Amino acid sequence: MRPKVILAVIPIYFLLGSCKNDDLEAAKSFSALSESLGSANKQISADIYASCARSASWQAQGTATSRKTMQDQLDVCDRLYRPISQNTEIAGSVLVSYVAAIGNLATKNENGFTPKFNQISETLGTFDINGQKIIDENAREAGLQIVDFITNLLVNDFRRRNLKLAIVCTDKDIQKYSASLYNFIDSSYAKYLLDTEIKQINGYFGSYIGQVNPQLTRLSDSKYNPQDFNTLQERQTLLEEQERAEINKVIERKKQGSAYIATIRSTADFHHKLKRIFNGDQEEISSKQTQKCNKYRSNPESQNVQSTYRQNDSWNEEITTSELKQAKKATKEYIDKVTPLVNVIN
Repeated sequence: MRPKVILAVIPIYFLLGSCKNDDLEAAKSFSALSESLGSANKQISADIYASCARSASWQAQGTATSRKTMQDQLDVCDRLYRPISQNTEIAGSVLVSYVAAIGNLATKNENGFTPKFNQISETLGTFDINGQKIIDENAREAGLQIVDFITNLLVNDFRRRNLKLAIVCTDKDIQKYSASLYNFIDSSYAKYLLDTEIKQINGYFGSYIGQVNPQLTRLSDSKYNPQDFNTLQERQTLLEEQERAEINKVIERKKQGSAYIATIRSTADFHHKLKRIFNGDQEEISSKQTQKCNKYRSNPESQNVQSTYRQNDSWNEEITTSELKQAKKATKEYIDKVTPLVNVIN
């Protein structure tokens, strides 16, 4: 299935409410935004390996020893960070696939939700760095619950009214899984890998600038040829300019990584806001809702249901006019917040 979004969840709210031109134009804008968000997962995931490789390339400084160090580090990148890069994309596709499926449900498009459940399960179960789990067991289970639920919902009971059901039932897992994903990207990519890249750049140029500085000190004596001094000074200036340019490239990638993290967070916040809208502004769900949610789970988990809804255990799955109005407002706020973030990434 072609990834469409990290939360392409709501063209329906524009289309259910009215057929006015402004609503249709808003839906088109959301669709365009969705395409851009869909590419962000691939772009950031791919750069996890690329950043490791770039850092390794700065190890080579013209000696056989440094070239050997570079090759050893490239081997680490291939052994460790290439699969991590690939697995990050798969982990991100859990959200992408879920949201694309929600979009299909919203528009009655039954085509194309065929998640690779076994691949996702294996990836999340073995997603680690030197034995340290990237996606912990709770988050792994949440990811599998998301895929399992939406698969059963679409295969067994494809109805537009289940849009509300899907959002309320999956929100707890969406929150848990999103937090685990963006924490990993923040700590392992935006901070560790890219910061390491900056250190390697500093080390590379620092070694050459360090060779120039003593020569400049010697040539500053008037008995030496001023032209030689100027040539070395120009070389120092050029090296410093090149260093700043390379570091600025990494800083731009850090901005992109931060924007992607903020996008995932905003998306999870948006999903939670929709859950509250569709659940009477309540956090907990009723026993009847739990039963309906479990209907679409292969292995329903026992849940301790709070008594918030014990007296009124009904749940109207149709989207009301009030809910629609709130959802449209939340969607516009989400688009306004995420659009500049996507522009940074792309």
